[in-house]
Amino acid sequence: MADIRLRADAFDAFAANYDGNFARTGPGRLLRESVWRRLAPHLHPGLRVLDLGCGTGEDALWLAAQGCDVTASDASLAMLEMTWRKAMAEGLGDRIETRLFDLNAPHDLEGPFDLVLSDFGALNCVVDLAPLADRLRRIVAPGGRIAAVVMGRFCALETLWYGIHGKRTAWRRWTGKSSADIGGKRIPIRYWQPGDLARALGPDFRIEMSRPVGLFLPPSDLFALIERHPRLFAALARWEAQASSSTWPAYLADHHFTLLRSVGS
Repeated sequence: MADIRLRADAFDAFAANYDGNFARTGPGRLLRESVWRRLAPHLHPGLRVLDLGCGTGEDALWLAAQGCDVTASDASLAMLEMTWRKAMAEGLGDRIETRLFDLNAPHDLEGPFDLVLSDFGALNCVVDLAPLADRLRRIVAPGGRIAAVVMGRFCALETLWYGIHGKRTAWRRWTGKSSADIGGKRIPIRYWQPGDLARALGPDFRIEMSRPVGLFLPPSDLFALIERHPRLFAALARWEAQASSSTWPAYLADHHFTLLRSVGS
């Protein structure tokens, strides 16, 4: 139990700066909108959506604005409070319910949900996919989907940039296990390939697509650098868009977008 509370405290401390460091940056917004474009064809008013690791609620707000009924879940009370304040300010409080939920203790969450979204690395905080996969099998409706945006085991830009500068960050993902300083606390991180979640879920789910998110646009710790160079940013954004329809770059990008569909009865 102490480990779960420690992780929540870490993201509580991280909440106040998250939007400024990621969600409201040019690269962060562009990458998030690329996820939304992939989700949009599968949405309709009244869709029941679970946002796993909702953070400050950017995805939950967008989903609610599309007419979806959203359960925004997170282990961090500070993140949930920020999500709720945004929902009320945008007049979307009737479509968003916030729920305290730890991905590493996946109990006491009932469905059914037509779509489960976990965006921008929340699943990288899961140290064992099996318990979460078991819960997802129970709560995803027949024919429902899981959309996971996850950091993979190899990021070409990260390896190149930090390798040139002689930093260990260049190869931190390669073993699939690392740790990160979040909110002044050290937490374990796992790097999952597109097929890892599918294997954990088993034969009741199949992958519909895997796409790169952040192939040419770098990880968030380099956002400030490229925003100082607008022409470079524009070029990287064009290349990002051109690569977005292919599967193989998902294994080289900062994150991969993997869409799975329930085929069970």
